[in-house]
Amino acid sequence: MVHNVHERVVPGTREQVWAVLTDVSRLYPESSGTFVLPDGLYVGAPVRHDGMKYRVAVVEPGRKLWFDVGRAISGGHGFELFPAEGGRTLVRHQLKGRLGGLFALLWPLVIRRAHDKALEGFLDNLEREVTRAHAG
Repeated sequence: MVHNVHERVVPGTREQVWAVLTDVSRLYPESSGTFVLPDGLYVGAPVRHDGMKYRVAVVEPGRKLWFDVGRAISGGHGFELFPAEGGRTLVRHQLKGRLGGLFALLWPLVIRRAHDKALEGFLDNLEREVTRAHAG
């Protein structure tokens, strides 16, 4: 089992943060690879994330965006938004479940470090974009 969590409190309401978060492809750090929603964001939409292909599992505007990664990670991964003090929002990304196949072998050796770096870069980009949108 793995449970990997990254959190950031960003300025703006859940709705304001959601409006930026839904552009996942643009927020994903270029230096960390690719994350593409080729057909847009909706439940069942295909995701291309580096060499992996999977689907969008949950879209709850202002609350939750979750991805079904299949056998690689039994519980999937995604974002949840929670209200925080001062009109801000806590953004939480979780990756959780049993790891399968090659993913189970590579997670502790390579993938975890790359994943952590990508998530922190993603949250940096999200915070910057929400701050910019909120200020303007």
